[in-house]
Amino acid sequence: MKGFHALLLEIPFLLTANTTVKVSLQIEQKKTIGIFLLFIILSTKLFASFEVNENCITAYNKIIALRFEEGKTLLNNEKVINPKNDIPYFLENYIDFLTLFISENKKDFDKLKDNMDKRLDRMERGESNSPFYLYTQAEIYLQWAIVKIKFKEYVSAAFDLKKALELLTYNNEKYPLFKANNKGLGFLHAIAGAVPENYKWVAKLVGVKGTINQGVNELKDLLTFVNNSEYKYLHDEVLFILALVEWNLQKDEEEAQKLLQNPDFNLSANPFLLLAKATIAMKTNHNDDAIQLLVNRPHEKECYPFYYLDFMTGVAKLNRLDADAGIYFTNYLTNFKGQNYIKTAWQKLAWIALMNKDTINYKEDIKQCIVFGDDNVDEDKDALKEATNGEIPNIALLKARLLCDGGYYERSIAEIAGMKPGDFTRLKDQLEVTYRMGRIFHRTNDFDKALDYYEQTLKNGVHFTYYFAANSALQIASIYEKQGNKDKAIHYYQTCLAMRNHDYQNSIDQKAEAGLDRLGGK
Repeated sequence: MKGFHALLLEIPFLLTANTTVKVSLQIEQKKTIGIFLLFIILSTKLFASFEVNENCITAYNKIIALRFEEGKTLLNNEKVINPKNDIPYFLENYIDFLTLFISENKKDFDKLKDNMDKRLDRMERGESNSPFYLYTQAEIYLQWAIVKIKFKEYVSAAFDLKKALELLTYNNEKYPLFKANNKGLGFLHAIAGAVPENYKWVAKLVGVKGTINQGVNELKDLLTFVNNSEYKYLHDEVLFILALVEWNLQKDEEEAQKLLQNPDFNLSANPFLLLAKATIAMKTNHNDDAIQLLVNRPHEKECYPFYYLDFMTGVAKLNRLDADAGIYFTNYLTNFKGQNYIKTAWQKLAWIALMNKDTINYKEDIKQCIVFGDDNVDEDKDALKEATNGEIPNIALLKARLLCDGGYYERSIAEIAGMKPGDFTRLKDQLEVTYRMGRIFHRTNDFDKALDYYEQTLKNGVHFTYYFAANSALQIASIYEKQGNKDKAIHYYQTCLAMRNHDYQNSIDQKAEAGLDRLGGK
């Protein structure tokens, strides 16, 4: 059978009537052809739809589990079965987003970034009276903004964030019962409340305003909604965002842990939930649990490799001073092709050598911090500083620091107690001793002693670039906030922000800004 378009072309030549009738029929036939062609052109727009069916939901779950090839197969099948459905093209953007976010591979970014405009064009031709019409466009803008930040395309990312915010805001006004809007809005409103000083120009350019409480409430509202709706498939993605916001910005440890205790979801089906749970466990005195989660995680060939989990395993094991911690940093450095945490991984390997009294390999490994990786994140900046200033860490204090970070406080105190006055003659070491004691007493809820040590560190270190003084001010503020002393908490958050050019500037400032936002002290 001939194709439809071939038949259309042959119609005029199939007419065999007399000239008058023939001309008349040709005119009518042209009209018919025109109507058919117009119908074909318009039907692409009129009948394109956003159908989140079972096939698409299964594909989405595969993609979130990083089983990209299985997800692609399902999406390709959906395109054949339901060619007017725009959702498969939208979900393909998740694959690009997660691929680039995880890999940080510049070559992949250059190859895939043109897909953004192609997918937006597809969404714009979709069903305009659907709540998914603006939502899918906004999500694509938001996902590419996050990716572009990874690859330092800050101006373009800012405009994408602005567009995402505008689309979500309008869609929320147009479809207030479409709670999926809250995923992007909640995230944007929460981070708006914690933007560090040197990035506030971005927030101003984007036009995003909001508070952490506003964002948290929007995400919680969405999480409750999806549990009892057709959008339940979004549950784990929303949970991941909310858990990290609760921990990083809201500083509500109990709520963050509670969110991740739900036995109904499968951590093996969502590596990001596993990462969130392990991260929060490491920060809340459950480092052993984090190690168990990370070491026993599935390693399936079908999944896109997530090498950052190797890095996190190394960190958790190093915090317990495990002998095999270095294996995980080596795996990360061997396999990961991005730039972040490369310097930090080399620094950790150098520390392992140093704690084994191998100063030759310490010096070799710490030199690699100068050669490899970027210094975008604060941890990499710290590694580069150690590599360039030539100050070899005090081994006892280094062990105390790692053990304290892992929540092994008795072992940490034992390391400090075993030191003699001559073991910490450097100002940095003296500041770290009082700071570390403050951290230990703080984490064990002896707030009076913690405040004494923090105040001592703040007084002696305020004019130096070490992070101990600034973080002491931050921790003093957090104690007063927890005790309900709002005025003192605001004062110390402001004191923290007033200190400039110290280590870990961005992360400490963000936490102080978040504290002021929670207290309404901006």
